[in-house]
Amino acid sequence: MSKEKLKTLNDFMRWIRDYASNPRHQERLFTDRFVWHQLCATFDAIGDTDLAIDAYLNGEFPDHNPGEQYLRVYGVLQALLVQQDSLGQMTAILCPGMLLGLPDVLKDVRDARHASIGHPTRMQSKGNVSSNFINRSTMSKDSFQLLSFSKTDGDLFNHVPVVKLIEQQRAEVVRILSEVVTEVKQKDEEHKSVFRGKSVYARFHLVLYAFEKIFEDLHRNTIVGMGKWGIGELKSVLDDFKNMLIERGLSIETYDDIKYHYKQIQHPLTELEKFFAGEPSAIPSYEAAIVYADALQGYFSELMKNAQWIDEEYQQKSSAVGST
Repeated sequence: MSKEKLKTLNDFMRWIRDYASNPRHQERLFTDRFVWHQLCATFDAIGDTDLAIDAYLNGEFPDHNPGEQYLRVYGVLQALLVQQDSLGQMTAILCPGMLLGLPDVLKDVRDARHASIGHPTRMQSKGNVSSNFINRSTMSKDSFQLLSFSKTDGDLFNHVPVVKLIEQQRAEVVRILSEVVTEVKQKDEEHKSVFRGKSVYARFHLVLYAFEKIFEDLHRNTIVGMGKWGIGELKSVLDDFKNMLIERGLSIETYDDIKYHYKQIQHPLTELEKFFAGEPSAIPSYEAAIVYADALQGYFSELMKNAQWIDEEYQQKSSAVGST
């Protein structure tokens, strides 16, 4: 994941996308396919609404076209609400149990949206019912006046500072995203610390010796030495490797490279086990067995590299937000 300083919404969302795309985290997130697709939808919604908000701020407001004015105001207030909802749902998926209180400034955005474009003809809030409409003559990019009538308060005139609400929400969204990233990094660091002293690569320490004994038997055209033990050791290493991944919440399927080499190992290992046991196999001779063993050693070598970079990833500490 990137070590650049995180400052903007795009910075944080890029980091979060990278986190979710890491196969080590994707294994957990993809357990429920609906949740995974919902998470991806929140990523897009948060970014897409930010583009819509940018367009509102940077575009020229149509001063002499009321229809276009309404579209712009309706659109940006709706975009702000969608962004809030998406942020809350993303947080619930990535940080279960994390309390995400809705700050007053975000509630102001929701209240303005509900009253002016969400439920203008009949809005019910805290037992009070009101009817609202935008004063067209006051509409500008910066703000508009909302006229309201409620059963309890009568006539009300509310100033809705659109641009100010946008600025407030953007600041809060960045703050919340910072908290999400901090929480995710903390949980990831806690997980890594449990396994940091348990090397996956170390379990392969007898693999080279096992192959040495296997080749000794094959080159001597005999199966009375320790070659049979070597085959058993290789099988034991594979079983332990699989279990060590499971302990970490991973599987053989998590990483494509591991999945490929683990699968390629199975056939030559199975046939060599039969050959050393004196059972019928696909290996017709000692010469052919050497070819099988050569291929098997190559696949094991790649799997050992995989184990090494798993250890390296678990050795890396999750850096604080904003660090380089």
